[in-house]
Amino acid sequence: MTSSDRKSPQASATQELPGAAQQLSWASLGPLGAALERTVRTDRLSPSYLFEGADDEVVREVALSFCARVLGADVEGEARRRVERLVAQDAHPDLHTQGKDKATVISVAALSALLEQAHGAPVAGRRQVFLIDPAEAMEPQGIARYLKALEEPPGGTVFVLITTRADRLPETVLSRVQRIRIPPGSVEAIAARLREEGADAEEAERFARWAGGSLARARRFASTGVAEVVRALVGAARAVEPRTATAVEAALATLAKDAADFAEETEEGRPDRKRQAMRELLTDVLYALSVEARDVVSGRAAEGLLPGFGPDVGLRLLERLGAPVAAVAANVTPAVVLLETIRILRGELLSEGR
Repeated sequence: MTSSDRKSPQASATQELPGAAQQLSWASLGPLGAALERTVRTDRLSPSYLFEGADDEVVREVALSFCARVLGADVEGEARRRVERLVAQDAHPDLHTQGKDKATVISVAALSALLEQAHGAPVAGRRQVFLIDPAEAMEPQGIARYLKALEEPPGGTVFVLITTRADRLPETVLSRVQRIRIPPGSVEAIAARLREEGADAEEAERFARWAGGSLARARRFASTGVAEVVRALVGAARAVEPRTATAVEAALATLAKDAADFAEETEEGRPDRKRQAMRELLTDVLYALSVEARDVVSGRAAEGLLPGFGPDVGLRLLERLGAPVAAVAANVTPAVVLLETIRILRGELLSEGR
């Protein structure tokens, strides 16, 4: 896949809810999904729910599925599918969403305006849903106003909070919500989702395996040049003639372009976003290499990038790759991180005479 064939990093972030999203998220919840279905069907909803988990995209999709079921509980067939489409597009008149209105927070003013709407009447049905994402971004005064609203919850109103950092929410919030913990996606479910979004079947399987249960990471593998960089680093490390400098230069160019795309498309106006995106993409590269090393250790490397190596090589790689991971976290220059990564790979892979 060439760089011109790759999708924008955000190209698949607004997929419609019916079908694909439910396969990955709602249907994969098992007993939890069934319990939530019964809650909606029997009209025994709590005033506020907190959807939490490690992968923000999966958590968000499950939460949106729940919102769609709450708002479409009284209709069937095409009418319900229409509700689901409107929710997925953030266009349903009874779904009110609030994200960050400043660089890092949901301001008191924005949250207060949202809460004022909670005392109004639904437009299209019996219920209205107020979605706050990410919940941990609420300012302390905003949290106080939210808790005040929960003391006398308006009839027909359901609050849905989304977070990947429940530890940053105060106990006063955690104790007053129905907490729904969302597990990471399985390799099979994530691979199926990537195929539906246009990825090659073999690549979808590889990216899902590299993703470690994260749909967001899998999508980055499919829509950016990270996978190309992973292959290039391994190729440079295994080459008989050293070509480290060339490989690093090409990898930096690929990652810098993708980081710039993220900065432009996801966080316009934040000058630090490109640097953050670069760190995220470097972390993805190292995560994929660690997965390959784990497969070597477990004897499942036949279809990977490191076939033929023994478990000792995999173990040493896993241990040594911790150094560039720590360097990324410490904001070490990306070129230095990539150089060190190739040095580690070359030291281990060529030591085997491969």
